[in-house]
Amino acid sequence: MTDNKRNRVAVCVSLGLTGLLGVLALPSPLFAQQETEQQEVRERPELPPLTAQIPPEEALAAIKRRAKKILEARRAARRMKFSGEASEAFAYETNPATASSHKGDTSFEQSAYLSWSKKLSPTLTWMGTYSGSFLKYVEYHAGDYTDHTLTPLKLQWQPGRMWRVESWLDLERNHYWRDAADSSYKQIKWTGRIRQNLFKSWYHQVQYEWFGRDYVHKKARDGSGADTATYRKDARYRARYKVGTTVKKALLSVENDFYKNDSNDNRNNYYDYHVWKLTGSASGSATKKLYLSGSFAFERKNYDVRPVSGINSEARYDDKYTMSTSASYDLNDTWRLACGLTFDHLGSNEPTGEYDNMKESLTVTAKF
Repeated sequence: MTDNKRNRVAVCVSLGLTGLLGVLALPSPLFAQQETEQQEVRERPELPPLTAQIPPEEALAAIKRRAKKILEARRAARRMKFSGEASEAFAYETNPATASSHKGDTSFEQSAYLSWSKKLSPTLTWMGTYSGSFLKYVEYHAGDYTDHTLTPLKLQWQPGRMWRVESWLDLERNHYWRDAADSSYKQIKWTGRIRQNLFKSWYHQVQYEWFGRDYVHKKARDGSGADTATYRKDARYRARYKVGTTVKKALLSVENDFYKNDSNDNRNNYYDYHVWKLTGSASGSATKKLYLSGSFAFERKNYDVRPVSGINSEARYDDKYTMSTSASYDLNDTWRLACGLTFDHLGSNEPTGEYDNMKESLTVTAKF
């Protein structure tokens, strides 16, 4: 091989090596991606493989922590819970005597409400409540009274999302002041209720009530109208059926109830009657703090014997219409302000018993 050929070969080899090194030095996408992945692996902490096993000590500690949290939540749910509120109401009525004579008067009412509950099991809850009120009129003092109602026993059983069964006992003591002392009474009342949820937003429920009322000052009369040695006693039996649904944020319901009052006053069975009542109501939240409600009720009361005045001896009946609306606003977590308007109209085949009454009220409530 001549010198010229050797020089050409050397030049070619040199150029080839220079090109190869240049290609290796270029930042190709593949090489750059591999380098990036290797850098990320170096920077992030090493993770155990999916097939790695947690040490038994760590697994047991995690199980104990979760079991402790579940136990604490169950204990918290079963603790006795208390709540209550106190309120002051100012009202004006056009006819507080609910008589044929119309005369307006202002009233003040103080009331308190307490409730307590305890979960006996995941499906059974025991509850109790107390409510007390004192109502006083500025001029119409025959309507002044104090009322105390204690519910020492209320059981609620909810075996699932579809059903709820409740039963409770009420003890009430009502005392009228001054001229209306004869209306004061003691009362015991038992209630049972079954509710079933239908579909997604519908429900219906059946409720039965019984109460016995003893008047502490008023004597029962005999057939001639003379007082007997026995105080007046009333027994009432009541059946109620209610169906309701939720439309957006509003709760709509219709309730149909029938009850019968039976008294030991034998003066023309003056207080024996049966009543059919139909009530429609709507309520819901307009905002997070504003709650609105309204209702309309019709009630027909048929007296068993009590005759109307005059020469007509037919038994008396009353038709009562009641319309009410209210709005409440939560000022904060403690204070609530509410206003209400109620109108009653009683029509009867006994003209002396008819009346109209409108009540406007403003209530301030403190919750605790």
